[in-house]
Order: sequence, then C-alpha cells, then structure tokens
Amino acid sequence: MQWKTAARRAAQWGLPAGLTGLSLGWTVYAVGEILAHQAPAPLACTVAGIYDAVWLYALAMETAHRRQGSKGTLPATLGWVFLLTSVGVLFTHGLLYATAVVAVIGAVVPAAAKATLIMAVERDATRISAAAQQQIDAVRSATRDQVAIGRAVTRAKTDRQKTAAALEREELKARGKAQKVRHEAAEKLTEVTTGHPVTEAPEEVPALFSDEDLARVLGQWSHGGVSPAVSPPVSPVSPQVGPVSPPREIAAPQGGGHTSLDWSRLVQVAAVAGVETPQPGEQLTEEQLTVVLRWLRHSENPPLSYRKALAAYRAAGFSAKEERVRKAYADLVEAEDTQP
Repeated sequence: MQWKTAARRAAQWGLPAGLTGLSLGWTVYAVGEILAHQAPAPLACTVAGIYDAVWLYALAMETAHRRQGSKGTLPATLGWVFLLTSVGVLFTHGLLYATAVVAVIGAVVPAAAKATLIMAVERDATRISAAAQQQIDAVRSATRDQVAIGRAVTRAKTDRQKTAAALEREELKARGKAQKVRHEAAEKLTEVTTGHPVTEAPEEVPALFSDEDLARVLGQWSHGGVSPAVSPPVSPVSPQVGPVSPPREIAAPQGGGHTSLDWSRLVQVAAVAGVETPQPGEQLTEEQLTVVLRWLRHSENPPLSYRKALAAYRAAGFSAKEERVRKAYADLVEAEDTQP
C-alpha cells in the first residue's frame, strides 16, 4: 500500500515539479545572459541565482500555507510578482537572442508551472480519509441501487399496463367475433324461417336443473332406492322431491370408490363443533357445512380429496352451491394444516 501511495503522490507532483525546475533553470540562464552584458558574469549568475532562490522560497511557502489552509498573503504576492517577472524576462530573452516562438514558449513555461502547482496543492489540501471515502462510496452505491430499483419498478408498471391493454384488446376482439357469429346465425335463422315457414311453433325448451334440485333427486335415489325409470314425475323447472330422512348407513353410488358412511360419526362431529346435526335436504349454515365436510373427508384413510368429498356430499343428499362447498373445503384443509 505504501508504494501505491508514493506512486499516486509522484503522479500528482511530478509535472508541477518538472515544470517548476525547468522554469527556474531557464530563468537563471535568461537573467544571467541578460545581465552579463551589463555586469561581470559571476555577478550576473549570482543575481540570477538569488532571484530564483527567492522565487522558489516564495513558492514553497505559498504551497505550505495552501496545504494547511492558512492565509499566506506575502508568499502568494511574491509568487505572482516573480511569476510575472519571469514571464517578462523569458519573453524578452527570447526576442533578443532567439525567435518569437521561443519567446512565447519561454513565457508559457512559468505560467504552466504555476498553474499545475496550484492544482496539485488544491488537490492535496482537499484529500479525504479512507473511511470518509468508503462512506461516500456507500452513499453513491445506495443511490444507484435506488435509481436502478425505481427504473425496474417503472418498467414493470409499463409492462403491466401494456399487458392489460393487450388482454383488453383480445377480449374486445373475441366479443366482436362472437357478436358477428350471433348476427350471422340470426340472419341465417331468419333466412331459413322465411324460406321454410312452420305451422306449429316448437315447445319451449325446459329449464335446466339447478345443483340443489339435482342433489335432492340423487339423494332420494340413494336413500330410498328409487329407480330413475320409475321415479315420480318431476317438474322441468324444479323437481318436487321432499327431503328424506337418511338411515344410519348409506352406500355411495357404484363406481364412486367410497365405503359406507357412518352417520353416528356425523352426530359426534356436530356435537364436538357445538352445532345442530346437519340433515340432508336442509339449508346448512357455514358451521354445519364445515362439519359435514370434515365428517366426509375423514371417513376414509387417507382423507378424501375435494372431488371425492364433493361426490360423497352429493350422494349423501346434502345440497349447496359448488363454489360454497369448494371454499368451505379449502378453509377446512387450511385450518387442519395450521393446527400443531
């Protein structure tokens, strides 16, 4: 880690130090050569050395003040004065002893050295600790995570809206096709009726049996042994079949795969649940429905599935809408699963 730190510092201070050294050396040469025409060479070189020494000292003091955050007015002022002087000296030396291009380059070198030195000092003065940098990285990472999650949520909402719109479009198309089919069928019926009129109108198609009516009929067949061929006439709308008191044991329909039912067990289950014993053909409460389903479910081992329990429920003469039976059965299984 130490060599990495040294490498970073060398990369930070290498260019300012190199430009400053080049500027100092070029200034010493320019000042010495200009003064050599007015004074002995040793004196000219001495003056040039003192000039550069004072300028270098001012730069060092200005750098120190910047790094520690203190106010160094005098070093900063001397640094800028010597910078302007060095720019003028190098520019003049270039014009006198070289070309204009060399004069411009010589004037730019001290300015570039000053600029890079200020940048390096400012960077060094604002350096933060590793712990603070870790906190900054953590905050930035959390912010990026929140932004990514927000974008994902937005895309998910967009996909959901697009999917909903597509489904609605398909539904409308299906409704349109169905409407077209009905319209064509009506036109065909009108065409056939017009072309082939009938003298007698057909009888109205009788209404279908409800689930409760069918359960009552099946219950009577199971309890009383009534054959469908000799069953009493039933209204096409609602069979007029009264509830029949079941015996203590009832056999399931052939092919059902269910053994005979123990009705005394139903009485016990109802007593434990604290409800009145359910009777076939009667309107059951939610509690009575749950009691019947529990009795039927555990009439065999392993317990009956929903379909087998529903078949046994119908065969026993109980009636209820299938949606209600399905919900009560699901609640019963969930309650049994959650018991310790």
